[in-house]
Amino acid sequence: MESKIVKSICFECHSRCGVVLNIENGRLTGIKGDKDHPISRGYICPKGAANAEIVYHPERITTPLVRKNGGFVETSWDHALSMISDKINDAREKFGAESVVFGSGTTRGMAPYLNRFLTAFGSPNFMAPSNMSGGPIVMGSAATCGFGLVDPDYANSRCMLLWAHNPENSWPGLYMNDINDGLKNGAKLIVVDPRGTRLAKKADHWLQIRPGTDVALALCFMHVIIENSLYDKHFVDNWTDGFDALQNHVAEFTPERTEEITWVPAEQIKAAAAAFAENAPASVGAGMGGVCQANDAFDLNRSLTILSAITGNLEVPGGNLRCPPPTHRRSCYGSDHDPFSNLPKEQAQKKLGIDRFPLINFIPIPSPPQTVWPAIAEETPYPVKVLGLFANNSVCAYPNSNRVREVYEKLDFLFAVDYFRTPTTAMADVILPPAHWTERDDVEDLLMKSHVFCQPKAMEPLPECRDEKQILIDLAEKLNMDGFFKTVEEMLDYRLAYMDVTYDAFKQMGWYKTPVTYKSYEKKGKFRTPTGKVALHAGYLEGLGISPLPIFREPSESPVSQPELYQEYPLILTTGGRLLGYYHSSHRNIASLRKRAPDPELEIHTETAKNLDIQDGEWVYLVSPRGRVEIRARHSETIDPRVVQSPHGFWYGMEDGWKRLNINMITDDEPLCPVSGSVPIKALLCRVEKMKGS
Repeated sequence: MESKIVKSICFECHSRCGVVLNIENGRLTGIKGDKDHPISRGYICPKGAANAEIVYHPERITTPLVRKNGGFVETSWDHALSMISDKINDAREKFGAESVVFGSGTTRGMAPYLNRFLTAFGSPNFMAPSNMSGGPIVMGSAATCGFGLVDPDYANSRCMLLWAHNPENSWPGLYMNDINDGLKNGAKLIVVDPRGTRLAKKADHWLQIRPGTDVALALCFMHVIIENSLYDKHFVDNWTDGFDALQNHVAEFTPERTEEITWVPAEQIKAAAAAFAENAPASVGAGMGGVCQANDAFDLNRSLTILSAITGNLEVPGGNLRCPPPTHRRSCYGSDHDPFSNLPKEQAQKKLGIDRFPLINFIPIPSPPQTVWPAIAEETPYPVKVLGLFANNSVCAYPNSNRVREVYEKLDFLFAVDYFRTPTTAMADVILPPAHWTERDDVEDLLMKSHVFCQPKAMEPLPECRDEKQILIDLAEKLNMDGFFKTVEEMLDYRLAYMDVTYDAFKQMGWYKTPVTYKSYEKKGKFRTPTGKVALHAGYLEGLGISPLPIFREPSESPVSQPELYQEYPLILTTGGRLLGYYHSSHRNIASLRKRAPDPELEIHTETAKNLDIQDGEWVYLVSPRGRVEIRARHSETIDPRVVQSPHGFWYGMEDGWKRLNINMITDDEPLCPVSGSVPIKALLCRVEKMKGS
């Protein structure tokens, strides 16, 4: 028996914990957490532990499939790639390169390679769910201080503010070790969340907010801090612009008025704001989805950045750090790959979304899916004919699933690359089987705290499965494309060029870290903003039609904005909370993970449920103005009686599950945040109905 141990990083979610793989006779036989990993330190979650189940699952796609007679039949790689290349070439010749869009989900780190492919091909259109996961954080914070507010230094904080963030379920390997270190060292904990999560229950201050009113609460924090002179006067005087305008702007958000808006008692707001300001250094932990799924997501993330700035917590130990990856412009979303940065200007300006969201011209994020839909369905501003999806189950993962399906039905051609069949691959013309992360070489640097990690191939892919990078290389060859890579090794060497190391050498290193620089603005004499200072009042935004100060927008579907609709739908639905065993809509067919959460469950207050004659565990209908889904009610003593909470991503195991279980059948994708394109799925109106006969 041939056996070996391979150290790698797991990519079943974005925490990318360090793991040790046991390989016997070319097969994965064991996996455990790597205690030597500098971030996860031996932690492994249920998804990581289930990797052998994923790799060898009987439903895994292991050969290319093409649509025939309403179903799928197996075919060769050569035939499948020829079909795709013919359709892509035809679209380019008739409608231009921009008529071809590639999209990815949030896993598997394909963004740099897809972007580089699109650059060489000539299309500016890379579609990703960044507008609902991370993009508004980057846009809001970069517009304010010049870098993303994504690296809180929890371990050294004296106060941690978790805003719409439950890292125990969403990012345990990446953040929880540092959070626990901070708590052990006596840090205060503030949690802003409508749900009574475990972290909320142990917090010094749990602010149980009305969903969708976060900006009002953040502005009130500023009001309390400024009114009581708890701000960092030296930093404000020397490194910010527009303090007087900000002070005037937040004056109306008194704790008493904010209590009326947010449902958080005024005294709790005062105490939490004071605790944040008085326990420096303090860090803000913004939920990657929680603060990115609202019609005012840009203003929320501007507000959180301003809050960190006026308390002197930017780029200080224990505050919010600036952690550029060692790969620099060749990082996951680095500008060296980006079509918008590298195509001729005329072609770059065809990027879908920049007309509606002009800040994307300066702080680029991928095209929001909702800006691609009109190009497919209505050929506005031009036709999109071909869509290639990589690890993207958008029918279930994106809001308003009916609209997504209706749009995809109008495509000339759709190809999908995925481990398993999903409601989205069911609509494809060609399905390609990718290698698992244990079966490929890669490097990972996104949100890795100034680290870059090696992910070495531990074993050969299952027959007929291919590294997605190799799929792009093979497709480029079919298209006779110039300017694209010829080998996977060349791709990875390119990613590591700023480190002056080859991938072959990097495999021996395992990982590399750039030292964190504190207060880099002092050394440089400026922040990376138009004025060189933190933009509390960002006057330059006015030229783009954007408010220079963060403004609170009442959710478009709420008791306040639509009181008549509220009579018909008297509960507020917040959705998207993570379950540790799943990653968005994936892993639903993995037996050990399904045991942990076999059914979608609606968290509903016990008294609310009793008033509706709904028993704990009873299947019910959850109804919104857009339709209804089936869900199991779970009584809760901690959620607000006026609010219900549901997870997302359920579809597997029931006929038409994408219709019956999928929460995005009843969510909406309009109105979007007018700056970032964020979707309004954290605050919608709904009602709960008993099923007939129950």
